[in-house]
Amino acid sequence: MANAVDAVMGTLQIDKRRNGGSWPRPPVGSRRFAILRVAKISGKGKMAAAAQHNLRERDTPNARPEDRSRNIHLSGARTADELMKLWEERAPEKIRKNAVHALEYVVTASPEKMAEMGQTRSEDYLRDALTWLQDKHGAENILSAVIHNDEITPHLQVMVIPIDERGKLNARSLVGGKPQLSAMQTDFAERVGVKYGLDRGIERSGRRHETIRSYYGRATENETLTLRLPERARGGFLGRGAETDAEYRDRLSEVAS
Repeated sequence: MANAVDAVMGTLQIDKRRNGGSWPRPPVGSRRFAILRVAKISGKGKMAAAAQHNLRERDTPNARPEDRSRNIHLSGARTADELMKLWEERAPEKIRKNAVHALEYVVTASPEKMAEMGQTRSEDYLRDALTWLQDKHGAENILSAVIHNDEITPHLQVMVIPIDERGKLNARSLVGGKPQLSAMQTDFAERVGVKYGLDRGIERSGRRHETIRSYYGRATENETLTLRLPERARGGFLGRGAETDAEYRDRLSEVAS
């Protein structure tokens, strides 16, 4: 970055791969959001496919095979077949044709913040997230829970059978409309995120949500990103208003982030 201080409309190559198991220090002012996503899965076929992905029984292009042994099984099934058996044991006899068979949660945080927390603390955060999900859905309804350390940013993936208090499949009562989802995000941030210095995402921000799988797939298309750097402010008469080296460095860090 120091060599880029005097560059004018140059390019900056950012290597996203880890070096020696450590990540570069995040820039000042980086984001620090708690991230909680939930998806509804309808049909046993889709549920089995999701389980195979989560439990690494199928090829995962955005995962590093050499780091697969670093994934941590926390709860529930270890294989897709086991997960399907657990689901059969918990499912009611009568199931509507349009029923949601499972909920899939993905929990992580802004990549810069996860890197800043380090392996031990970030795993503590994800374990606390599982405890929160167990409180919400019942530990007996957790079909599988795995921390993935073989992708760009560590994250927790949990599959849940959405059983209500009557023993029915009822995802709507658990993760209904936008108000309920918004309240869930707030509760998660307050009960889990705050402890780790994480903020809730901005409510009603108007930003389009990008799925975790889409984000990871896009982020791993190339090993490097090429960014065009802004021109340094040289100032006017007698250099008035010119950026110092430190000011320009900070601005470059924001662009890179």
